[in-house]
Amino acid sequence: MFEKQIVVAAIAAAIATPGAAFAQTAGELDQIRAQLRGLKEDYEARIRALEDKLMAAETSATQAAADAAKAKSEATTAATAAAGAASTAAEATTTAQRAESAAQNAGQQKSQNAFNPAISLILNGTWGRYGNDPTNQISGFASSGLGEATPRGASLGESELYLTANIDPNFRGSLLAAFTPENTVEIEEAFIETLALGRGITAKGGRFFSGIGYGNSRHPHAWDFVDASLVQRAFLGRNYGDDGLQLRWVAPLPVFVELGGEIGRGREFAGSPTEFERNRNGKEAHALYAKVGGDVGVEQSYQVGVSHLRMRTPAGTGVPVLDFDDTTGLVNVFDGRQRVTGADFVWKWAPDGNPAYRNFKFVAEWFQRRLDGDMTFDTTNAGAGTLTDAARIRQSGWYAQAAYQFMPYWRVGARYDRLSRGTANLNANAANLALPAFDPTRTSLMVDYSPSEFSRMRVQYNRDRLLQDAAGATIDDNVLFFQYIMSLGAHGAHRF
Repeated sequence: MFEKQIVVAAIAAAIATPGAAFAQTAGELDQIRAQLRGLKEDYEARIRALEDKLMAAETSATQAAADAAKAKSEATTAATAAAGAASTAAEATTTAQRAESAAQNAGQQKSQNAFNPAISLILNGTWGRYGNDPTNQISGFASSGLGEATPRGASLGESELYLTANIDPNFRGSLLAAFTPENTVEIEEAFIETLALGRGITAKGGRFFSGIGYGNSRHPHAWDFVDASLVQRAFLGRNYGDDGLQLRWVAPLPVFVELGGEIGRGREFAGSPTEFERNRNGKEAHALYAKVGGDVGVEQSYQVGVSHLRMRTPAGTGVPVLDFDDTTGLVNVFDGRQRVTGADFVWKWAPDGNPAYRNFKFVAEWFQRRLDGDMTFDTTNAGAGTLTDAARIRQSGWYAQAAYQFMPYWRVGARYDRLSRGTANLNANAANLALPAFDPTRTSLMVDYSPSEFSRMRVQYNRDRLLQDAAGATIDDNVLFFQYIMSLGAHGAHRF
């Protein structure tokens, strides 16, 4: 503004003093013009600067307005979210309260149900076709569990009623009743088992199948074949069990290690078809076993076991046995001790650790039996007379079997059994009870179909070479089985 006033005053002075103007030289006019141009340029520069400031201010104001609008929008959104979060939190709290209440109710229900017995009924029906009488003795083997062979024709097989439940947090009870083809009921197992001893220790008391070997503790519905192996039938009478106490310990190791021991009443002699009427204190049977197993990668697992069973007949009681060659029909009696030593091996394979589609199982067992005592010849045929003398018998046997599930629901299997006649020192009864020079064998093939874990149907073929005639010739037999196994109700998982 000040510069503008100067310019106006200069112009006025020039007009008022025309004389002086003429006195000015051309150089002075040029100087004035230059000053005027400078003033004009400075004025215009200042105007542009003010305009730039105004534009920047307007831009800042616009940005500020936009930022304010954005902040307001974000604040509104945050407020809405906060309200939603509060509502969700309230709903979550309600849901959590409901879940807690449901969990408490479920826990109470589970606690109540834990003490209700789980009931399972196993229906096991068979149809068998034999060429020879299946109740015959295995030639050369005394006390071979008569009557345990699968009968001819259609039969009930061995159906089972299984009950188990927790008694309290410390004990569980189990009962298994077997219904035989002869329309009898047998209590195979009835025991209590501890749940809370800790340190890997479990105790069992009552009647139970012994833990010796691999197949002895498994019930017929869990077998991979219709019938038991020859060595199990000949030396253990299919399944050896007793009334007594069992103690097991699983070691805290990276691999599975189990040690077990048993003491029993000795109510039956292993391999004998009859029970004893004992009337004395003490124990007549002892068993020890050890099992080691583990996984090999994710696809394979194994188990190796050794076992030993020792028992004796009650004083003054004998075990009825048939003649070794089963040709005379004479019934004899053995008094003394029996020792059964065994070893077993199991290997399982499942691709990618998933056995649902394919899996393979291999099992092998070996047993040796030693009898030391007195053999009394011909207790039922008075005409032949009786003779008692010391007897010492050593016999063994083994089997190997494999079962392969090649697709869901379908399996095929093969098994080979062999018994070794061993040696027999019968002293004065050597002529009466001659041990035949014969090693019984059996080859089995099977295929089964299991549409679910509760049902199974099986076809099996056996080639038996178990008997010799009076002339020493082997009596072969072709045996065919059809079997169904149906499970009704809850049933616990089978052992390895």
